[in-house]
Amino acid sequence: MDRDPQDRKEILGTMRYLTHGVYVLGTRRGRQSNAMTASWVMQTAERPPCVAVAVRGDRYTHDMVLESETFALSILRDDQVDAATHFADTSGEYHDKLQGVPYGLTPGGSPFLLDCLAYLDCRVVDRARAGDHTVIVGEVLASDTMDDSYPLIYDPSEYEEALR
Repeated sequence: MDRDPQDRKEILGTMRYLTHGVYVLGTRRGRQSNAMTASWVMQTAERPPCVAVAVRGDRYTHDMVLESETFALSILRDDQVDAATHFADTSGEYHDKLQGVPYGLTPGGSPFLLDCLAYLDCRVVDRARAGDHTVIVGEVLASDTMDDSYPLIYDPSEYEEALR
């Protein structure tokens, strides 16, 4: 059933009030590392601990994650809007977004930001298509907390310039 364009606009406007954090998703394929901003992330299981992240199918990172079957989520602090914008601005297909950014590799081999609240090291265990995105489920195999401050909560008004 097709929705009236006005209904779609109202639905998407209302969905802006769903709360979610902001993360940098990092992955590695061979010797190539890449990272992107992700905000559609949630915990999906406790035993074993799993998270899900939605990645648009046309993103360069999408295929890298599915091919490598690993990814890391760097959980950003509430003062890291600039980091979120940096990893959202362009595609890693055209330049190395990690160049000049201090990062390490998780035990699973995925890049994570050294300057962040915490990270999760994940192995892909499932995936499902959801509209123009793929929901990728990862089992969390390792993690570390680097800071004890507050996580960055997604506020669309902070990214309006980057989204244009």
